[in-house]
Amino acid sequence: ISFGFSPFLIIASDSILLIVLNTVLQRYGGPGEGDILVTCATIVQSYLLLITMPMGGMTLGTQPVVSFNYGARKYSRVRAALRSAITVGAGVAVLAFVLFQLFPREIIAIFGKGADEYFEFGVKFFRIFLFFTWLNCLQPIASMFFTSIGKSFKGAFLSLTRQILFLLPPLIVLPLFWGIDGMLWAGPFADLLSAVAAIIMIIVELRIMKREEADFKG
Repeated sequence: ISFGFSPFLIIASDSILLIVLNTVLQRYGGPGEGDILVTCATIVQSYLLLITMPMGGMTLGTQPVVSFNYGARKYSRVRAALRSAITVGAGVAVLAFVLFQLFPREIIAIFGKGADEYFEFGVKFFRIFLFFTWLNCLQPIASMFFTSIGKSFKGAFLSLTRQILFLLPPLIVLPLFWGIDGMLWAGPFADLLSAVAAIIMIIVELRIMKREEADFKG
């Protein structure tokens, strides 16, 4: 249960997030543009899923390597596995970021044609809401890392940072002041904060691991 709890929270929080996101878009888009906004958001989320699925497979593949070597006190291998996961995940995330910053209209066109407003908002959605997606790999990898070394509480906490703790509140509050633009900027705000939280927690844990490694060798 502890090993599967973090992935469960990620999937559950994604579902909650989509419900809130669609509600916000319908409310601030109004009867005329609400459906267009929801359609564009669905396209962005579908494209994002194509990016996060390979990351999910990679983190699951890294989990037994990290877990086994941590239990065997082979901390250098744990660090090497973590570095490899971050490197591959960052490569996928950066590639995705470049594609939807340079070719958002072409990506949207794959899903169908529509009015000019459809493409206009879709391009804006890609470029603003996913601006810090190149950092998105850090949260799931960090969550996997802590779960793998038996610290499932920290892994579960990281699973909730982006979707629930850092995205849901601004997704509800910011549109009250800036309308749809407030909703769009909630995305990079959450991505940045969740990445910072993941980096800080990983650095602290690696320092603890260094001390344990020194004590074990001593």
